[in-house]
Amino acid sequence: METNQNNEIDLRKVMRIVLEHWWWFAIGVACFVLLGVCYYLRKSPKWTTDASIMLRQKDGFGEEMASLSMLGLTGNQAAEDEVVVLASRGLLYQAIDALNLWDAHAKKGSLRWEGEFRNPAFSADYIALTKRAEKIPFSIIVKPTSKGYKIKTKNGFFHRSTTRVESLNAPIETGIGTIQIHANRALSQDTTYRVFHCRRELVVAGYGEMLSISQYKKESNIIKMSIKSPMPERDKALLNQLIEQYNLNAVVDKNMIATNTANFIEERLAIITKELADAENAVSDYKESNNIADIQAQAQLFLSASSAEQRAMAEIETQLSLVEYIDEFLRDETKRNSLIPSNIGVTDASLSSGLSEYNALLLQRMRILRTATDDNPVIEQMNAQLAIMRQNIIATIGSVRESLKIRQRNLLSQDSKYNRKIKDAPEQQREYVRVVRQQQLRERLYVFLYEKREENALMLAATTMPAKVLDVPQRDVKSQSPKLIKLLLLCIFMGLLIPAAVLYLYVLINDKIDDPKEFEKRIHAPLLGQLVQNSRNAHIAIHEGESTVSAELFRLIRTNLRYVIPADVKSPVILVTSCINGDGKSYVASNTALSLAILGKKVALVGLDIRKPMLAAYFGLSNKGHLTDYLADPDVAIDDIVIPSGEHPNLDIIPCGTIPPNPAELLQTERIDELFAELRKRYDYILVDTAPVALVSDTYLLDRIADITIFVCRYKYTPSEMIEYVNNVIAQNRMHNVTCVLNGVKGLRAGYGYGYGVQKS
Repeated sequence: METNQNNEIDLRKVMRIVLEHWWWFAIGVACFVLLGVCYYLRKSPKWTTDASIMLRQKDGFGEEMASLSMLGLTGNQAAEDEVVVLASRGLLYQAIDALNLWDAHAKKGSLRWEGEFRNPAFSADYIALTKRAEKIPFSIIVKPTSKGYKIKTKNGFFHRSTTRVESLNAPIETGIGTIQIHANRALSQDTTYRVFHCRRELVVAGYGEMLSISQYKKESNIIKMSIKSPMPERDKALLNQLIEQYNLNAVVDKNMIATNTANFIEERLAIITKELADAENAVSDYKESNNIADIQAQAQLFLSASSAEQRAMAEIETQLSLVEYIDEFLRDETKRNSLIPSNIGVTDASLSSGLSEYNALLLQRMRILRTATDDNPVIEQMNAQLAIMRQNIIATIGSVRESLKIRQRNLLSQDSKYNRKIKDAPEQQREYVRVVRQQQLRERLYVFLYEKREENALMLAATTMPAKVLDVPQRDVKSQSPKLIKLLLLCIFMGLLIPAAVLYLYVLINDKIDDPKEFEKRIHAPLLGQLVQNSRNAHIAIHEGESTVSAELFRLIRTNLRYVIPADVKSPVILVTSCINGDGKSYVASNTALSLAILGKKVALVGLDIRKPMLAAYFGLSNKGHLTDYLADPDVAIDDIVIPSGEHPNLDIIPCGTIPPNPAELLQTERIDELFAELRKRYDYILVDTAPVALVSDTYLLDRIADITIFVCRYKYTPSEMIEYVNNVIAQNRMHNVTCVLNGVKGLRAGYGYGYGVQKS
């Protein structure tokens, strides 16, 4: 759409175009509203079902279990990781399998399909499927009839089959293979039933796309879960099952680690019990063999001085024993895939961290093995990582062992100082201290492992779930989609937008004159008038005594001619031309001449469009032996070429005649000047129908005999660029006294209320 000089959109023109094409928008809105209603009636509404859970990340499985963080329980993991776990394909697979959602059941009563969840109408056994059906999803449609059942299968757009059976008791051969249908209840003939089946990985992927899991806030332990589908009851069950499977997996993992830890502690307790008994027997034997009744009182001074070193030595011995136990456990090939007891009192932070990371990776491997095989690439990669981590832990154990031994040597050195101080003490005292030290060390280990066994048993008995349900799965009653009001508003918007876009493109590519007022502003010549489309589709639009719209508009042009013809010109010659062929110049010339003749003036209508003459056809005259003969033959007189029009006695026609081979040369002969000099003597007005100026130069050759030139442009036919062409003609003075007529304007667009008091045709 064109803009004004300030680059602002011409709103008047926009509104005019919109009003002219209002029916486009009406049809667009009606069509889209109809499509929207059909879509709404056929589309099953979708609902959002959501739930929220809180992870016990700070407390683990309860405050009483805080000391058991070595188990790698879910509550200690970051909430972001748990979002990934909840949305994992493995967990979703377990939930779908528990609810048996591998096939999608639906029934159709009238226009839309309605899903069935708890009690589907029928179930299907796939006895022998085709190779295509095993790869590409398919549907089975069962329609009960009066004579049995009609079974349709769809395996892609081009693979469909229909089978009719009398009963469902036997296997059925279909386009997807051999199937067996079991009716779970009586099937109604007014209802169509359907089951949709696809590969399990596609089912899991489909539910995964519908499922949305995210944190409530970035640092929050609350996780929001939602799913949107046409079956809210199924979605509730699926969310509940996901939460249940998540908690169950966490409990299983916890119990697996606790059981493995309990077995390890029992093994070590059996060894320590035997060693403790041997140490106690050694103390007893020593006392008996040396007749010692109260050795403690005898060594009180030494023990009080070396008690601190003894405790430190005992602690180091404990740590060395634990490190040796773990090293022995790691080197046992029969326990390669067993979880390592990771919190049995080892104080070295790097070793404890390595054990926890190893257990976490091993636990993840066990989870994946539930739905995968040993030759899975992910399992193989994890095996390699576990082997590397195992070697790293063994290396760490070696470092920790050496560190402990260095500390032990330092303590032994310190202890030797005290021993030198009591070198005078009896040898039996020193031996007794050594024996007691071994007995105390074994006793400490025994008590420590016994306490850990009780703690592990308490944790094994704990049933606290890692995920606490805050909001049970529930359908959001405000989440229905599509909503009828919004859908209708969208359809109305689309019904207005698409016609507007098409209309905009039409206006962009349309280069025709389509606005009379804009035409009047842009043309640099007086506008004699505008002509409406002739409803009669006849070439002659004006008759004496007739008052049609077209006749009145030609009378208006006749009146306006009086104001543009120079006052000193008698018997003016009026050239009627156009820019291109088809603008209606011959039509305007003929009817303008008739309007002048009806006024009582003697009028001659000369056909000088000698390349494509039309006047003879308009008036039903012969087009042979006329103007071209006169121009080419000096013996032909003017009276020989002048013919009465037959429409009015005051109007004579000079038809063009035979099309000559040299029209430009004929128009430059002196015979043309002689002809019009004589016509000026005989007639009051001479109108000349000439050739289009943008196509040939004939009209420019006639400017010498013209007093006024009428350019005819046609509404929605003449290109807009022709306006500039006419303006250039005027600016270059190639034709003088130029005026314009706009032809073919629609009735509502022509002028300012033309037709007032006029009988319309």
